[in-house]
Amino acid sequence: MKHPVSYLLLVALLVTGGRSAAAQDAQKTLTATEKAYVLSKLCTEVKYNFAFYDRLPFDWDSLCVSSLPQLVATPDDDTYIAALQRLFAQLGDGHTYIYAESRGARADWIKPLPMRTKRIGDRVFVTDVRNSELRKRGVERGCEVVRINGMAVDEYVERHKRPVLASSTPQWTAFAPYREFELTKAKGSQVARIEFRDRKGKRFAVESPRNIAWDLPSQTPTFSFEVLPGNIGLLAIRSFMDDDFREAFDALYGQILQTDALIIDLRDNGGGNSAYADYVMRHLTDRPLRQGRWSSPMYVAAHGSWNLPQEWYMETPHDLAPVEGVAPYLRPVAVLVNATTFSSAENFCVTFRGARRGKLIGTPTGGSTGNPILIDAGYGIYACSAPKTNGVSTARFSSAKASCRTSRSRRRPKYSSQDGTSSSNGRCRSSDSEKGTAAFLFPFPANPKQKTPSGEDFIRILSTFAG
Repeated sequence: MKHPVSYLLLVALLVTGGRSAAAQDAQKTLTATEKAYVLSKLCTEVKYNFAFYDRLPFDWDSLCVSSLPQLVATPDDDTYIAALQRLFAQLGDGHTYIYAESRGARADWIKPLPMRTKRIGDRVFVTDVRNSELRKRGVERGCEVVRINGMAVDEYVERHKRPVLASSTPQWTAFAPYREFELTKAKGSQVARIEFRDRKGKRFAVESPRNIAWDLPSQTPTFSFEVLPGNIGLLAIRSFMDDDFREAFDALYGQILQTDALIIDLRDNGGGNSAYADYVMRHLTDRPLRQGRWSSPMYVAAHGSWNLPQEWYMETPHDLAPVEGVAPYLRPVAVLVNATTFSSAENFCVTFRGARRGKLIGTPTGGSTGNPILIDAGYGIYACSAPKTNGVSTARFSSAKASCRTSRSRRRPKYSSQDGTSSSNGRCRSSDSEKGTAAFLFPFPANPKQKTPSGEDFIRILSTFAG
């Protein structure tokens, strides 16, 4: 059967006269033919590598074909790449997106200002400043970001950030554009004019290009640990990215073992290496933990010629074994999460809840457990795509099967596995984390002026299941 996407490149070649794509440098401006080639390749790769393709509420082929004239006519590479990002954002998956190598002059490479930000309620605050000049001009942790380039900060995000955001859930869409260094990313040479409000309510403005030094250390370390009243440990893990993650955790673990209960704070943890998340989880059990089954679409050309149903590869990972040579932490544990707990941090939450190890406290997580496949479309343009669906372990020391109905698309009729459960290859996510891990909702204030829960509040919650 023929598909419209298969003809995107052919049409463009006939219209433009064609050029070879093999030797093109990513620094050179793309021709109309090259733009069509990249679009054709990306649209086809989605059909084979995007695990939720069958649950798309629209016809992907039609969208790609209708997008061709606009994409080919873009005036420059930056506009073209942004258009591709908007196209992929419609797939509705937090790990399926477009990115590109730095292009043009080095001064124009995409960079953020050296400051972290975070949305709290309906306001946006600075959480870390990495440049001494910004610090001298009054930008510090706790300052509110009020306006960017003459626009209210939410208006700026709505115009420049959300249209290209890869997102699986409303909560990730609402909070992700403001997280970490995302808010101010643009060409390094572009001058940003940002209006702030300091802690005393005084407003001031700073103008700066992005190409400035990162000459201050981070105020947001990967780990922090303290002991709250009642001998409750509070371990904050901001990322699962650092190469020395295991060593840093091991250095703290002796102190953790001395506590009577533990709070693990994964708020704003955007993920990283799932093996590091598993490493922490393996310290919280004295028995092997089964993990949820995952599945990924398979394609066998001969089976396609016989018009056979879509096939799926399914696998249950090896059990997570307790770490050898150290005492496990078997006292009560609670995990704090929010809308920007994401990717491998959500993997941790899924395993933690499946093991019935303790409470998840906070708001629903970002909704995308990750493990994307990298697609090289040529000319320095790449895509990541979610190639598998994740099952959820919902009982202690056992994994559960998740199921949802699939739809027909690209010769992908409803398919059942050998054990009779329906495959979970669509927007009806098989993993709770892919729609945001549900948590015990502690009443965190939406209004920053309201009282924030105290350490005693957490202790009270922990005491409800400690015994």
